[in-house]
Amino acid sequence: MADACYTRLMASGEQTTYEEHDALLAMTLAEGFGQTTIHRCVERFGSAAEALGATAQQLGELERVSAARGRRLRSALDEVLNNGAVDRERELIEHFAVRLIGLNDEGYPRLLKHIPDPPALLWVRGEMEESDALGLGVVGSRHCSQYGREQADRFAGLCAQSGLCIVSGGARGIDAAAHRAALRVGGRTIAVIGSGLAKPYPQDHAELFDSIAEAGSGRGAVVSEFPMNTPPTAQNFPRRNRIISGLSLGVLVVEAATRSGALITARLAVEEHHRELMAVPGRVDSRSSAGCHKIIREGWATLVTGPGDVLDALGEAGQMLKFGMMGRGEPETSVAKAAVETVGLTDVQRKLVEAMSGACSLDQLVAWTGLPVQRVQAELTVLEIRGAVRRSGGLFERRGS
Repeated sequence: MADACYTRLMASGEQTTYEEHDALLAMTLAEGFGQTTIHRCVERFGSAAEALGATAQQLGELERVSAARGRRLRSALDEVLNNGAVDRERELIEHFAVRLIGLNDEGYPRLLKHIPDPPALLWVRGEMEESDALGLGVVGSRHCSQYGREQADRFAGLCAQSGLCIVSGGARGIDAAAHRAALRVGGRTIAVIGSGLAKPYPQDHAELFDSIAEAGSGRGAVVSEFPMNTPPTAQNFPRRNRIISGLSLGVLVVEAATRSGALITARLAVEEHHRELMAVPGRVDSRSSAGCHKIIREGWATLVTGPGDVLDALGEAGQMLKFGMMGRGEPETSVAKAAVETVGLTDVQRKLVEAMSGACSLDQLVAWTGLPVQRVQAELTVLEIRGAVRRSGGLFERRGS
């Protein structure tokens, strides 16, 4: 609940009130509170602000949290609440012109919201727009070849011109080439980095990040799930990869070895996020492209040789862009909404949507799909949130029908 708050009596005798964002900040800053624990706290206590008042015993009763860990979590929270960490974080956020977006805020990216473990908070420098729902993740090697850099530039530039927002990790190599190509053609791009926004990594990309996030430029945003002063530690980058995939309709692997972060993102995109996965082939004897060839050969990536193939792989949303709906005056927000509604659905969700030739009752959908009623109810809830279906009384129907 957005208006929840928690008032704490400090050792000095003063009272401090924590609104929802500040409560999420406190938990994020407290040692031991990962994203899963934060989500469980919000679900159990109704809001992050209410969770700040939980006892050690109550925290120890959370799923997969022992009594001993509950005591450690309570102690970590108390330390953050007493040492001014939230106020210092707020000062940094203001100094760097960063905006916080919470999971339940209206501006939270709709596609990202429905991955299994979405960030409770996003630190955003620049602007995220509704049209960014038409996102293409571009990933690949930091130590890329000239061929890889050229292909990242070609694909990202032409796809950005078509109306896709280029989403990547801000790293050297393929990531940087993709971001710069989008900027060069006047498109939008989002850099998801593996450090706090006060310590952007790599440091030699500071100018690139400034260009993306420049106020009023409309070029895009630099995004992190980490507090402002978080250093770029190794464990941050696999976590960062799920956000790149989660923000995207599909993921394009330009150049990747068989063991690489790019393939971690690729696997997440397919197995957990149900996104389209595409790969650019390289030389048959190139180690740099061996990962691309592997995922094409094993059948979980579509081989693409040009931006037209990417748009084809993205289904209905890609076809709208391919045939120039934006160029004919179609508002970007309308196209973005259509993308979120119709692309990236699971097989079960597609089956439910296809069943709705008209208004259908829950019993009819259960009978038609042969799925348990609880599963159908859960999938319908997700489809409602995404805007693909609407409920009227006890009946469900596809939007636009």
